[in-house]
Amino acid sequence: MLKLTRPLTFFDLETTGVDPYNDRIVQIGLIQLLPDGKKIEKEWLINPGISIPRGASEIHGITDDMVADAPKLGDIIQKLQPLFFDVDLGGYNVKNFDIPLLINEFKRIGLSLDTEKIAIVDAMRIFQIKEPRTLTAAYQKYCGKELIDAHDAIADTRASLEVFYGQMSTHSDVPSTPAEIHEYCFPKNPNSFDAEGKLLFKNGQLTINFGKNKGKELKDLALNDPKYLEWILNGTFSDKVKGAVKKVLGY
Repeated sequence: MLKLTRPLTFFDLETTGVDPYNDRIVQIGLIQLLPDGKKIEKEWLINPGISIPRGASEIHGITDDMVADAPKLGDIIQKLQPLFFDVDLGGYNVKNFDIPLLINEFKRIGLSLDTEKIAIVDAMRIFQIKEPRTLTAAYQKYCGKELIDAHDAIADTRASLEVFYGQMSTHSDVPSTPAEIHEYCFPKNPNSFDAEGKLLFKNGQLTINFGKNKGKELKDLALNDPKYLEWILNGTFSDKVKGAVKKVLGY
């Protein structure tokens, strides 16, 4: 049985592509679960401000004409804030795609979504732990039904929530609170500095944990390759990572 102490928002994004750092939202579907058992269901088409590639439209069916008169993300931010801020977040593969993309979209309109302070309930990660498959297969396994309208944001959101409930009913070892589920899905590396694991502590020193400089200490990069650290400051990294970089650069 799911136990909530604050709202949990399950959501799905349809986008212009698969790059969470540069692509844009064209549709949002969400269901917010409240501690008192109530549900809030919302969906919006979003004008991304750029052309939707044909390949993306072929997947989700959303075209430039369909979003021409739709609001931009900033136009509905007052409606989105209580649904995405000071709440826990859930969905299917949200940890790796939807949440990073949402963070970067919010940054473009001047808002910061801090994932250090939320629990993430990812039905795909639970499914990967139990039996790695797609959302369609998960829906068939846990709900006993065929998923209709896949790649429609609200249909996928409904399906991922049903899959999550099915997982909780099927697997007695899946925890009951978002915080515990977060730890179950994404056990914290004791050496991680930030929620995404971009920086790690190694022998007491902060080191890069991605890309060409993986394993190198921040203090050494500050001396030998400060332009790389400047690139991090200008990139789409968390405020916590940027704060560590600013500190080592002496800002």
